[in-house]
Amino acid sequence: MPLSSWLFIRERESIWIERPYGLSVIVAGPGPERAHFVFPDEAALQAYQVATAERLTEAGWFLWGFDQERRQRERAATTPPFPDRRAASPRIGHVQS
Repeated sequence: MPLSSWLFIRERESIWIERPYGLSVIVAGPGPERAHFVFPDEAALQAYQVATAERLTEAGWFLWGFDQERRQRERAATTPPFPDRRAASPRIGHVQS
């Protein structure tokens, strides 16, 4: 699962930017264009992300969607919101120090 991804749109075109792992960035679009970049460190990668977002915005692209740390959301979705009532419950009134 990607660490984060961004979807930019302009009219009927789209550019999808994904950070799949580590210091790697994949850019898909517009159209059949594809690129894969590997950065030397986190600062260089973040500088690229900011510069790319600014350049696309200035060129009329709109940030349609942003997804960060989808793995965290997926873990949360698999965790029940309430404890399972069938599981053993702690003793009421017992305080451990």
